[in-house]
Amino acid sequence: MNIELNHLEEFRDEQGRLYVECRADALNPFFIDITTCRIETEWQRRRYSICLDEYKLPKIVINAAHEYLKFKLKKVCPRILPSFRSALLCLESKWNTSWTDFSDLSLGDLFDITLAESQAGGQFRMFYRYSAQNCLAGADEVYALELDAIKFKPGESKNIILQWHETRGALTSSEIEVVRRAMVAKAPDESTWDTSVRLFAWIAFETLKRPIQLHEMLDSALWMPDPTASDQQFFLRIPKAKKQRGQEAELWPITGELAVAIRDYSALPHVRVLQKSRKTLLVSMSGGKRPDFGRGLTLWSQKIGLVSPRTKELLVLTPYRIRHSGATQMAVQGASRDEIQYVLEHSSITAADWYIDCLASEFCPLLERANKRLGGLFSDLNGLFFNGRVGPRGAGSPILIPVVQTPALVGECGKEGVCGQHPFFSCYNGCRYFIAWRDADHKKSLQYLETELSRWDKAEGGKERSKVLKDLERVYQSVKDVVTRIENGE
Repeated sequence: MNIELNHLEEFRDEQGRLYVECRADALNPFFIDITTCRIETEWQRRRYSICLDEYKLPKIVINAAHEYLKFKLKKVCPRILPSFRSALLCLESKWNTSWTDFSDLSLGDLFDITLAESQAGGQFRMFYRYSAQNCLAGADEVYALELDAIKFKPGESKNIILQWHETRGALTSSEIEVVRRAMVAKAPDESTWDTSVRLFAWIAFETLKRPIQLHEMLDSALWMPDPTASDQQFFLRIPKAKKQRGQEAELWPITGELAVAIRDYSALPHVRVLQKSRKTLLVSMSGGKRPDFGRGLTLWSQKIGLVSPRTKELLVLTPYRIRHSGATQMAVQGASRDEIQYVLEHSSITAADWYIDCLASEFCPLLERANKRLGGLFSDLNGLFFNGRVGPRGAGSPILIPVVQTPALVGECGKEGVCGQHPFFSCYNGCRYFIAWRDADHKKSLQYLETELSRWDKAEGGKERSKVLKDLERVYQSVKDVVTRIENGE
């Protein structure tokens, strides 16, 4: 049998069969026939084989598996075949018949597969990463990065993504502020690539879109309804992804500051040349290779030295954390699952639940459980609900805790005239005229709200989150904001 390398750099014999040269033993390389989905070979006097057609998986996934083995068998020995069989068996057992390729799997689904068995999970992780890097079977590069970044211990469940983690969980508001300050300020020596990544981060925070959507934005994505209007509005035309791919791109509002930054970026002569050449808004200087904004974002945050106020270490920034943080903040502010699903453009409400389940469960005892699970996320959200100010006692109308037995003054109203709002709940919950007294005992307000929350929680059966419960939770968080501000010296 004569096997030769042809002009396509493929090894083929006289019958046209395809081979890879396995160099697991560099001194004794040998050929493996990979023409069909049945691969069989011998290594150290043992036979190894796999038949990809045996697995009940979509053809596009089987083809990706074939490409993965063609790649791996050039470098590793055939002992990979049994472990890859286990990975495909695991994938087959978890596969939903409604899925057409990897793009239909949520991050939670991928965790399920990865966690099924250590060896099979590890092999699947490598297979998925290869598929993502080579645009095979709808695998997502960001999900691949997340699978690589998360190291599971025996017994850990997929719920780890619902728990706050210092490098993987939702960013706290102080961490978001650190990123915000960096992404809105252009450094004097900033490179074109750094500018692209910084704008990528900025757009991601304002729109919560997937990296592939931002990458595929056309160079004409920035749009305004009336350029001559004094009060201008700005939008980005963002393409769809995953199951919605092929649908018309949608307009998403952005701030004027971001719009100006995009204009300045696009006005740079070398950037404009690249935009016209590649037809995309965000560009890199790396020739025809598709920019890896996900990895670029992580490297950019490390390069400029972003430090987490919570951990005092370098902040780990990924597109997934941005989306997860945005969804978490929406959940904290009372957004419905439908609203979160709409913004994140998930194909189902169930997928949106992965981002909000840690908040959607009952909040007893009084947000503390969720606060603990999210690593103090709530206590760090100063100003999210409380919109007044902390100050000394003045001459305004006093605000007291509505408890007849032991009323206590907690602040005053700074509004002139009559106020039709409830003189306690509405004061804490977003009223800009409320002045929370610095020397008042606001923890009594927390105790009162704890009692009310417990009473309403029992009345609702412990599971139903009625409007009353949700409103009480928001007020409770507002009081926590006040307490935190005072403790921080405001």
